Amino acid sequence: MAGDLSAQNTNGAARRFATALLRANGGTTASLQMPPLTGDSTDAAQLGLNAPNFQLLPLSPVAFRRARITLQEGEQQKYELLISAEAVAAQVSQLELTSADLLFSMAAGVVVAGKLFLIEATYVSESQGEVYLYRLLLREARGEWQLQ
Repeated sequence: MAGDLSAQNTNGAARRFATALLRANGGTTASLQMPPLTGDSTDAAQLGLNAPNFQLLPLSPVAFRRARITLQEGEQQKYELLISAEAVAAQVSQLELTSADLLFSMAAGVVVAGKLFLIEATYVSESQGEVYLYRLLLREARGEWQLQ
């Protein structure tokens, strides 16, 4: 018989545990590649001749690994990025966004160890209705912008 979860307070234990677990397992830093907040109004930029200068938003701790999925012949390798919900919440708050989904949908990609990856899907892990971990399914970007 399952316990009644409606009367329980969430105290952030799952978030703290996920953060500690990611740090203990060799947590690293990844950066979301975000478009510039202000547009470039020069003629060259309007024609798409200037490469945009993306802003890199660091997320830490994260764990990066190959995805455990079966690939079809000729299909690109997929990767998973596990991100602490505390790190995502800090960036959502800093940018004054309404949700983590909006943050990930705005991102042009993810930079891990100097390589650019594209976000294919996002998943959340929850405990008692509180998100404690984000999982991004990534694939390598074929053509890359110059990372600064």
